[in-house]
Amino acid sequence: MFDGDLLDDDEFPGGVFSEEIDGGRSGAHLRLGDRGITARSSEGRKFVISYSDCDLELGGDSGRMVFCRTADRSLTFFCEDRRFPEALKRAAAGELFEQVDQILAVGSRQRWVSRIGLWVMLAVCVLVLIGGYYAVVFGAQLAIEAVPMTVDEQIAEAALPSVLSEFGEEIKSPKAVNAVQSVVDRLAPHSAIQDVNYQVLIIDSDVVNALALPGGRILVFRGLIDTMDSTEQLSAVIAHEMSHVTLRHHLRQISRSVGIVAAVHIVIGDVGGIVAFGTEVLQTAALNNYSQGQETAADLEGARMMHAAGLDPQAMIQMLDSLPNAHLHGPLSWLSTHPNSNERINSVQQFLDETESRDYSQLDFRLEELRTILDNTQTDVVLNSERNDKETANDPPVDDSPVDDSPVDDSTDEETDKRDGIKSQE
Repeated sequence: MFDGDLLDDDEFPGGVFSEEIDGGRSGAHLRLGDRGITARSSEGRKFVISYSDCDLELGGDSGRMVFCRTADRSLTFFCEDRRFPEALKRAAAGELFEQVDQILAVGSRQRWVSRIGLWVMLAVCVLVLIGGYYAVVFGAQLAIEAVPMTVDEQIAEAALPSVLSEFGEEIKSPKAVNAVQSVVDRLAPHSAIQDVNYQVLIIDSDVVNALALPGGRILVFRGLIDTMDSTEQLSAVIAHEMSHVTLRHHLRQISRSVGIVAAVHIVIGDVGGIVAFGTEVLQTAALNNYSQGQETAADLEGARMMHAAGLDPQAMIQMLDSLPNAHLHGPLSWLSTHPNSNERINSVQQFLDETESRDYSQLDFRLEELRTILDNTQTDVVLNSERNDKETANDPPVDDSPVDDSPVDDSTDEETDKRDGIKSQE
């Protein structure tokens, strides 16, 4: 038997390499004696290597296998028992002391190198994965520029119903919409992307907010119109939101929110996949959840557009400066979703300081006029609703009793009597 647990303290499980053995190899018990190592093979054959004729090496798959060879390498013993090197050093009484220490040192270095190599390989794999991830994400950011604007429009079209159900009803007032649309039309020729189909929607909500959907829909809330001090300040908010559209911040947010999956769809140009992911992500919480860098970029691009359109971009600073002091409604107020106004004011001011001055002109309508139009529109809506309620109340009651569908007998009494007489005679 070759069970190591049944061996004496000076015996170890191992094996023998020798040309005298069939197949050249056999399992064996190794015994450490006073003058050398004795191996007894599983076939019962005995082999001896004296300590003076023993050369030691360390190897094997585990790196812990000790090989004891004769000088001519015609006979080799091997053992992987962890106790074997120290036991060999004691048994050889100094003859193999240095050799054992050398192979142990080599083994230790090899194990450290192996561990370091493993950690290096793991680190390289992690770096490759991270590098691959950021390469795809970065590639997606570059590929966004090549995605047609029609994709943005499809995302907005699919997401619009849920957006309106969350924020409020659209105010159907052509005069009011045309007034705000005139601001957009004045800015649009100077936007970074031409031929964007901008469309204004005024939302019946007292929340001080405005937001843009990808593709060009600009939602302006009644609360913002009531809070602004001037038409130019309103135009600054609109210019900011238009900049989110032209800078493709929505697609970048979709790529960042969904991660690598959306990035892959963008890189390979899978329009259907982009629209599907975009519609899912473009919900209330994601509409204004821009990074600070994106907010600053939208401020600067909006100020540039205003300057190019002949509108005083100083209104951008006035708007950012006045909103913190305004009475803001609810968690979705424009400032709460567009934070750090002081840093943004400084960035816009620096831009204006470096921009060549020019003459600016005003818009063709005033905020008071717009508010009056909206008040009249909402009054008309209330009156129409009350009128409809009154008309409904004055309608005659509907008789909803069950209808008798049986045939109507329109015979005279005389004819009835005759029939009854005939029946009785029968």
